[in-house]
Amino acid sequence: MNQRPKWVIELQFIGLGWYIAASILAGVSVGLLLDGWIGTSPLFLLFGLLLGVAAAFYGTYRMTAAFLAGQDD
Repeated sequence: MNQRPKWVIELQFIGLGWYIAASILAGVSVGLLLDGWIGTSPLFLLFGLLLGVAAAFYGTYRMTAAFLAGQDD
């Protein structure tokens, strides 16, 4: 039974949290930037937020699936 050390698992979950935050922050930032350039108020902000949340969910699913596939029971 080859099990990963506890600190490796902890770092994977920390990375997952950073990925979620970065995805949402990037979507909101790009949305705010586009709203400032084009002059639309919340349109691209909401679209960027939606895109960031979708990317966060997709990445979370992929990382969690890879994590669970590597677990030894």
